[in-house]
Amino acid sequence: MNSLSCKLNLPLGPSLRDPSLEADLQARLDDGHRLYVVGDVHGHLATFRALLHRLNLTPEDRVVCLGDMIDRGPDSAGLVDLLRSHPQVICLKGNHEQMAVQSVQMDGTFEAWQPWMKRGGKSTYASYIVQAEGDLWQAKQTMVDDFIWLDNLPTQIVLDHIRLVHAGYDPRMPLDMQGEKELLWIRKEWFQHEGAVDPARTVFFGHTTTTKLGDAAGEVARSEALLLDGRPAWVGVDVGAYNHVSPGLVAMDVSTFRVVKQPTLRCDRWFERINTRKNTKKNAVWKGEENLREAEVARSFGLKALASRAKKARTSTLRAQRELEEVGVVFPPQAHHDQTMGGYRIFKRADQRAKEATLPRGPTGFRVYPKTGMKRQDSGVKGRRLTGVS
Repeated sequence: MNSLSCKLNLPLGPSLRDPSLEADLQARLDDGHRLYVVGDVHGHLATFRALLHRLNLTPEDRVVCLGDMIDRGPDSAGLVDLLRSHPQVICLKGNHEQMAVQSVQMDGTFEAWQPWMKRGGKSTYASYIVQAEGDLWQAKQTMVDDFIWLDNLPTQIVLDHIRLVHAGYDPRMPLDMQGEKELLWIRKEWFQHEGAVDPARTVFFGHTTTTKLGDAAGEVARSEALLLDGRPAWVGVDVGAYNHVSPGLVAMDVSTFRVVKQPTLRCDRWFERINTRKNTKKNAVWKGEENLREAEVARSFGLKALASRAKKARTSTLRAQRELEEVGVVFPPQAHHDQTMGGYRIFKRADQRAKEATLPRGPTGFRVYPKTGMKRQDSGVKGRRLTGVS
């Protein structure tokens, strides 16, 4: 097993399946509902939300994320929060989740596992600090809770006609003897195998980007080996959310093989923002500063991201103040120099119309004198002379 891609000293365990979950998913398929599989999301929260919107799910449809939901991308903390609360999304454990859970100590405390931090975990750690607005204690408490949830995710789903797994299977071993080392980490031994490991089931997997499987960037990969019913032996759905060519996420309907693609949104394209290569060729591989291979949030453990967020918030606040002042809402002078968020007292200007209504209309006072020699009854408006205006 030395040829497997896992070279870390990890406490890898056996395969974990959820029979009740598998029974539920199979029943939904039998009833004609849709089941989608999604490859490695890697913390690209906004792009994943956009993909869910494209799927236009019904209440009975389900989406299975095939592991590696965290690391590398800009908002792993927000993504895990969404995954845990979304009633139609199911998750499998990937190798990045397996590395992350090593940070949870036996006494329930959090201590960042350095091999994980060097492989994309720093961006995840930082995203939790940003989510907690700089409160490190709260960030660690949330990570412990989330990582325990990640640790208890199944490592594969086996239904009547399909298998769902993160990395694949070792064709040299019986399927029921394979554990986390194979299911979460295997690469070449799996996808370079010419036959089908399960003659009755198509295997859907992520972990290895489809460009490494010989397919065009942004496209799913299908095995040339076919099952007896004509379906491919395996399908790779990790098209690369941060790939340098055609980055995005895809969801595939396991029954119809229909593909729905969502290109990585601009706000999630951290790899373009940190690219230091001067080469402007379309297919040029990006390179980050100091060989950074994860989102900018990883720098200074999210402190720079917090500072940038505060700066943007202050700018937005000042802009809002100016707009409010144009319509009659004024702030005390110290509010413009206050660097904290919230807590402003708002003083409304007196309504100009109401103010004017309290004053006499026209001149504040005058007297009317009739012209000399004119009768009182003829002293009309035309014969009046206005004087004494104060």
